[in-house]
Amino acid sequence: MKFQLIFLCFFSLLFLNCDEANKSKERNDVPGEYYALDEDNIDVFLPAYFREFSEDEYDLLIDSLPDSEEKRIERKRFNYLKFSKGNIYYFKDVASSTLISVKMGEYIDFTKEESAYLLGMMSNTCSSYAEMLDMNYEKLNAGYSGLSKTKVFKGAYKISNGINYSSYSTMYLITSNYKTFSINIYSNSNKNYNSFIEKIVVR
Repeated sequence: MKFQLIFLCFFSLLFLNCDEANKSKERNDVPGEYYALDEDNIDVFLPAYFREFSEDEYDLLIDSLPDSEEKRIERKRFNYLKFSKGNIYYFKDVASSTLISVKMGEYIDFTKEESAYLLGMMSNTCSSYAEMLDMNYEKLNAGYSGLSKTKVFKGAYKISNGINYSSYSTMYLITSNYKTFSINIYSNSNKNYNSFIEKIVVR
């Protein structure tokens, strides 16, 4: 069976020097676990403390939360994802409330020259998401990384109410082996997940 392993050395492709790229290879040896997205022949690599949830299981998990701002946000976020098109997979670190969703989309090929369009598309998505939560958003960074068969565009955003609550949304749009999918990470902390993205296997 033919497959392609996404191993992109993000840091060197995102305009860093060779010494920093070598350090990134060391950082790439991160603990985690592979999860098979069986319907789409993709294996994603996530931190070991994440759990996979079906749509129904995640719905019940939200219902079990005590009434709070967190529950309100989780419910709106889940509804936002649930009613979008394409297969979607849910992974959550229950202890930290970090949610990772993997959403399949129609195949598109893109180049570095189209980065401005991709950034606009991501920013519109994040704007709609923030508006749904009655919050504001701020772009933190964005970047493109591309090889002949694999292209990745990343955008990171801060979402806040301007008073006492903030969270972070990091989005990766990935095209590989004639498949396109997005990985969306919603977290209360601004972490870098590049080392995990590099280990994805697309068959």
